Amino acid sequence: MNSRNSAAISRPQASGISHWFAQLYPDGCPRRTTLSGLVETDVCIVGAGYSGLWTAYELRRADPTLDVVVVEAEVAGFGASGRNGGAVIALLQGTREQWALRGDGRRGAIALEREIIRTVDEIGETVHREGIDCAFSKNGVLEVARTQTELLHFRHMVQRDREWGFGPDDYTMLGADETRRRVAVDGALGARFSPHCASIHPGALVRGLADATERAGAVIYEGSPVRSIEPGRATTVEGQVRARYVIRATEAYTESLESDHRQIVPVHTSMLATAPIPDETWAQIGWAGREALLAEHPFLHLQHTADQRITIGGDDNRIPYRYGSRPSPLGGAPKRVVHMYHSELLRLFPALREIPIEHTWQGVFGAPRSWMPGVHLDRDTGLGWVGGYVGEGVAPSNLAGRTMRDLVLGRDTELTRLPLVEPPIRRWEPEPLRFIGAAVVATMRNVGTRRELRTDRPSRLITMGNRLAGYQGHG
Repeated sequence: MNSRNSAAISRPQASGISHWFAQLYPDGCPRRTTLSGLVETDVCIVGAGYSGLWTAYELRRADPTLDVVVVEAEVAGFGASGRNGGAVIALLQGTREQWALRGDGRRGAIALEREIIRTVDEIGETVHREGIDCAFSKNGVLEVARTQTELLHFRHMVQRDREWGFGPDDYTMLGADETRRRVAVDGALGARFSPHCASIHPGALVRGLADATERAGAVIYEGSPVRSIEPGRATTVEGQVRARYVIRATEAYTESLESDHRQIVPVHTSMLATAPIPDETWAQIGWAGREALLAEHPFLHLQHTADQRITIGGDDNRIPYRYGSRPSPLGGAPKRVVHMYHSELLRLFPALREIPIEHTWQGVFGAPRSWMPGVHLDRDTGLGWVGGYVGEGVAPSNLAGRTMRDLVLGRDTELTRLPLVEPPIRRWEPEPLRFIGAAVVATMRNVGTRRELRTDRPSRLITMGNRLAGYQGHG
C-alpha cells in the first residue's frame, strides 16, 4: 500500500452513526417524542427497526381500527436497519433441508423460498407507493468465485438449485468472461447470479418506512428503552404500555431486556464506505449494472451505491461476540479492521488504490441459537417476537412483518403456514460457555479460511466450526 493511500484511510470519518445516517442527517438525527406515563393500545411493538416498522405498517394497513404503538430505545433505524450493506437479497439463513424439517417438508421449504423471492418486489412496491426515496434498484446479486474451490462450490449450489425446482430465471452460473463483463473483479473465475436482489440506501428506507408507518396511523416513541416485557405490558424507563399483544422486534439488542436474556445474541461487524469514485476508475471496474456483490474467504458484501461509492463489510477475522452480549461501541471500525477490509477491497479491485476510505462504522446483528430467523406469537399470553436474521434481514424482515400481521389478526394464510412460523426460541448457553464457544468457532473458521486460501482446497476446520456452532449457512 502506498503512503498516499495509507494516509487517506487513517483519517476516515468515524462517528457513532453509519455512512447512511451521516448522509441523511449531517447535523444530527431528529428524535420523536419520548414515552412517559401510561399508554394503552391494542398492539405494542418493541423496536423500530425494519421488523418492528414493517409489522406496525402492515397491521395498520390491514386494520385501521387497531391502535398500534412502536417503542424504540434510540431512534428508528439506529441498529442494523440503519447500518447494513443495503442489499435486499431474497435469502434466509438456514439450508433448505433445515427449513424442510421445520415445517411442511420439501413443499414448505420451497414455498418459503418462493415467498422470500417475491418479497423483494413487495418491498419495491411499498417504496413506490409511499414515495420513499431510498435508491431502490433491482439489479440482482453476484456471488463471485476467485478460487477453484469456490467455483466448484457455486456450481454445486446451482446444481442443488435445479434439484429443488429453481431454474435459470432464479439462479444461474456465469463463466469467467461473463462475470468480468459485469464487474472486473481481479481473478474472478465465475459467479452464481440471481436477479432476486435490490440495492438500497438502507438509512433512507428505514427512516422513510417510519414516516410511512406514522402516516398509516401508528404512533412511534423514540428515546424510550424498554426494560421488560410481560403479558399485557412493556415497561420503559419512564412509563408503561399496556396492550393485548406485545411484539418483541429488538434483534441484537434483546439482551437489554430483563425478561429476555439469552434469546438472541449480538454478533459484531463493521463497514467502510469509499469516497465517490471518478468515472475513469469506474471504467476500469465496470459494474455498470450495480449488482450486489458477495465474495468468500473471507466473506464480504459490497455495494456500488447510487452516489458512486463502494461500501464493504463482512467477516473481519476477529471474535465477533463480546463477553456477556455487550453491545458494540459507537465509534468507527477498529483500525485493524479498516486496514483488513481495505486490503480485501484492493484485492478485488486494484484500480481503487488511490481512492480513500471516507467513513467507517460498527454495528451488530442478532443471532438465535438455531441460526435461523423466525416469527412466533402466543395468542394466550399475547407475547410474540420476530427476528433472528443472522445478518440477512433486509428482505426477511418484511416477510416476518407481514406474517406477524396475519398472526395478530388471527388469519390462516399461506404466510402463517410457512416454516418461518416457529415454536418458542431455544436459549443460548450461559456465560462463560457462550464466549468460549464463540472464540473457539471463530478461531476454527479463521484458520480454516487461511488454509483454503493457501491450498485452494476445502478446509474441514470451517465445516467443523460451523457444526460446533450449529450454523449451516444457507442454500
